[in-house]
Amino acid sequence: MNKRSSFRCYISLIAALSVALIGSFSMRALAEEQDASQPTLGDLMILTQLRHFKLWYAQRVGNWPLADYELKQFQTTIDRIVKLYPQTSSVAQAQLIHEKTDPAMLALRRAVADQDSSRFEAAYVQVTNACNQCHQAAGVGFIAVQVPTHSPFGNQNFGLVP
Repeated sequence: MNKRSSFRCYISLIAALSVALIGSFSMRALAEEQDASQPTLGDLMILTQLRHFKLWYAQRVGNWPLADYELKQFQTTIDRIVKLYPQTSSVAQAQLIHEKTDPAMLALRRAVADQDSSRFEAAYVQVTNACNQCHQAAGVGFIAVQVPTHSPFGNQNFGLVP
């Protein structure tokens, strides 16, 4: 191989390595950007708490369409948690969530569909207890949810709007 061919090989190798390196940095930056745009488990838990409250209060004022809507939103948030955080703190969180909340969520769906307040309240307590059982298992038992005692939303009318 002559000097000119060696030089071309050397330049080609440097170019290939540069492209690979730039691509690697770009992929890493893209991955970091995607991670930054993914909601944290804490973010999703705050949404869950919001849905938990709004579901309760909608039922308390007899707004069953809002209760149905919030229950669907609540389930969607739980599904996102299961998908994005199937394992956390060495706990098979997705499995635990399914075991603890699925039966209670089914009972809630039936109670909302039937507009049955007593069945709703019993199922709601089951869901609340399931949340606390998951928190205990994940080592964050100091985060305890309860049946709401009042509305923190003075800016929302939960009754049926004409």
